[in-house]
Amino acid sequence: MSGYKLRNTVYMNKLTKQYKYIIFDFDGTINNTSPGIYATFTKVLAHFGVDAATVDLSRHIGPPLTDSYTHLVGAERCDEAIELHKGVFAADRAAENSYLYDGIVDVLKALRQSGKFTMAIASSKYEPHAVESLKYHRIEQYFDCVYGQTEKRGFKAEVLRQLVEDNGWDVTQCLMIGDTLHDVEGAHANGIDVVAVTYGFGKRDELANSHPIALCDRPSDILKLLL
Repeated sequence: MSGYKLRNTVYMNKLTKQYKYIIFDFDGTINNTSPGIYATFTKVLAHFGVDAATVDLSRHIGPPLTDSYTHLVGAERCDEAIELHKGVFAADRAAENSYLYDGIVDVLKALRQSGKFTMAIASSKYEPHAVESLKYHRIEQYFDCVYGQTEKRGFKAEVLRQLVEDNGWDVTQCLMIGDTLHDVEGAHANGIDVVAVTYGFGKRDELANSHPIALCDRPSDILKLLL
């Protein structure tokens, strides 16, 4: 891989092939949802007598709620916690307690206007919440479809598998862009190349060692790779 050094990270000068389908993660890649998500987790955990201050909540932005709450409150209380989480998230309008990363709208607009790509969201976020967030931030027009967590799928590998199967996409023409190991591992499980962004919730060293095809420190780096 040829590349150049920038802030101690090796970046590819260009991608080795042209992609047709660009699949974005949402939390930590497009939108910093941590304020609303942390507040929701804090309320739910308090209900179960767990002090959120003792938990690294950043580790629970990315995995499905089933995985998080099984770990946090136990398998026997997981379903109750998930339903409470959904209710608190909606009641507290957590989607509004978030912000888009600087420059990400310019990235989405440029990719859409290029006419080269079909664009999608693949998130472990509960799908109605993902759709709500896209609409709140007025960026839904940049995406052809939105796939998130449902009762039948939760892990990123499952969400991606359903996305490509439903739409009949060739995985060799797909590129995943995400910020955590869940994104990288989910893409790899489906034979999809992945670019890891380091400005989200993932740990830089973990991402660098997970074999993405490139790392991006900021949203504008995505454009340097794709256009």
